[in-house]
Amino acid sequence: MHRPRSQVCDRARQLTSLRLDDEVSELERALLDAHLARCESCRAFADESAGITAALRCAVHEPLGTAVTIPFPRRTRRVRILQTAAAAALVVAAAALGSAVNFAGRSSAPAAAPAPPHTAMLAFVDSADELRRLRRASLIESGQSIPRNRAIPGESV
Repeated sequence: MHRPRSQVCDRARQLTSLRLDDEVSELERALLDAHLARCESCRAFADESAGITAALRCAVHEPLGTAVTIPFPRRTRRVRILQTAAAAALVVAAAALGSAVNFAGRSSAPAAAPAPPHTAMLAFVDSADELRRLRRASLIESGQSIPRNRAIPGESV
């Protein structure tokens, strides 16, 4: 029965690959060696990887018979000019549409009332009760109703 590899085994296999190129630290090397000592499948993977790497590094390099070329599609100047003109036309159309919508939005309707001022309260408090006291005091000053009027320990209602 084959059990799935764990994340530890996946990491060990990554470190095995890095160790073949001397790209692991001493700590990673020690962790990998400890894992390989107790995990047979990772140890087999490390041995096989070392054998393949050694065989590839010892192989004689053979020159290619022909040069490898990768063709890149060339865009003509006309295509670039057309793309630039289309982009500029879209920018102008978007600006015109935005101006038209803004102008249409300025109907003869009266201006909206300004938003009520918002206040922000910054406090350095040590407990939730102190924060509740500060919030309650600000609600009482503003004349708003207190949402959940429950007593705070140590304060008279």
